[in-house]
Amino acid sequence: MSSEKMKLELKRLRKELEKALIRGMVAPPCVQTAETKKQLVKIMGQARVERLKSSSANYISNFQSSAKGAWVTKAKTTFENTSKKLTTITEDGK
Repeated sequence: MSSEKMKLELKRLRKELEKALIRGMVAPPCVQTAETKKQLVKIMGQARVERLKSSSANYISNFQSSAKGAWVTKAKTTFENTSKKLTTITEDGK
């Protein structure tokens, strides 16, 4: 084998070794970090939805006790329907 062919083969082998090292050493921690971040975002989203639901329930309760009339009942129903839709949307995203 000529020295030029040996140099090319050595270069090819070095490149393959670098790829293998990246796949074996660098990529797994990066994938794990990405998965961890995805989980964190999901948990934070769920917590925000729960806070929104709680705030909405408190608002509906205070609203109903402070105002009177048929429009209050209709507004309460609208809030409750919106809350149900929010629950449906968040359950579909799981």
